Amino acid sequence: MGFISFMVITLLSKLTPFTLAQITVIDEHSPVSLVNTALIVQGVFSLFVFLAPAGLFAYLAHPEPLPYLGLRAPGKKIQLLLVILIMLGAIPVLEMIGGLISRINFGADVKASQEANDQMQNAFLNMPDFTSFLRVFIIMAIVPALGEEMFFRGVLLRFAKKRMRSMVFPILFTALVFAAAHSNVYGLLSIFLAGILLAVIYNLTGSLWCSIVAHLVFNGSQIVLAYAGGNNATSKAMADSSAVPYYLAAAGAVVFGISFYFLLKNKTPLPTNWTDDFPPEEPTDGADGNWDFMAKS
Repeated sequence: MGFISFMVITLLSKLTPFTLAQITVIDEHSPVSLVNTALIVQGVFSLFVFLAPAGLFAYLAHPEPLPYLGLRAPGKKIQLLLVILIMLGAIPVLEMIGGLISRINFGADVKASQEANDQMQNAFLNMPDFTSFLRVFIIMAIVPALGEEMFFRGVLLRFAKKRMRSMVFPILFTALVFAAAHSNVYGLLSIFLAGILLAVIYNLTGSLWCSIVAHLVFNGSQIVLAYAGGNNATSKAMADSSAVPYYLAAAGAVVFGISFYFLLKNKTPLPTNWTDDFPPEEPTDGADGNWDFMAKS
């Protein structure tokens, strides 16, 4: 994945007036054209590394690629609302964990890398108008939510589950790879926990759309907060993971717990044989919203 990332970024840098070094090192003081180019590069990176490979693989591997990836309607409509509430409750808790981890000294190199990453994110989140907000939201929220869920939960989780009877190891394995792919030392634990939550949501609902929506909420909340806050110091402080107050994290934990309880009460989980390959005419959906994939003998 690292090699693919390097090749994609290098190729894209050849198509822009900026050098690779300029694209990968930006801050709030960088020219707008450079920031926009770096943002587009990030979007194309997500497309070529996650979304396109997952979609192409499903298309070539199965006669019905969308059900293969889990892109089917939720078993119950209320699940979409519940996963949104679950993620809204989890965000302040995860951000607080990230803030606590950021206080650990991992060395000068890790600190410098994190500062460079933070500067790039701040440059992206400097959105003076609604057009720039839409551009950032599409590239940093919608595209990653689609691509990463299709890749990690739609394909990788499926492959891991094929080799295991329990869902525990596949969920932990894909969450670990998901966290490692983000190359964020200070956010590693938070992203790992988010990866577990996204996989659990997919397992409980049987619909990848639910984990995509949850992922979108996770990515999009900071963008919306940054745009809504503008130059407001309080809003910017709330967007900073290290500034999440304990009472907000506690309130988030309550929202998360209640919403997760109701999701368990309204679950339509993946069937035990959901990783089996099947002909296109055989997937059936029951009246209760559960999906059952019957393989021919």
